[in-house]
Amino acid sequence: MDKEWTPSKEQSEGVVTRAIEFFLDELTELQEDLDCPDEFIFDLLGAIRDRWSPESCHARMRELKNKNPKAF
Repeated sequence: MDKEWTPSKEQSEGVVTRAIEFFLDELTELQEDLDCPDEFIFDLLGAIRDRWSPESCHARMRELKNKNPKAF
């Protein structure tokens, strides 16, 4: 994995900012609907974050698909 990768200024100001705003809106709505504490949202984000860990089976599968697209 390239640890030096960063989004371009255009990406940061566009799609990345929109994604962050979307996540925040959705998580705020979820918290209101569930009437749950911040800790629940924090733990939920941890579970989502872990899915993109380089060691996760999901990340390994994405890497495998990228290297061998015809196999899938």
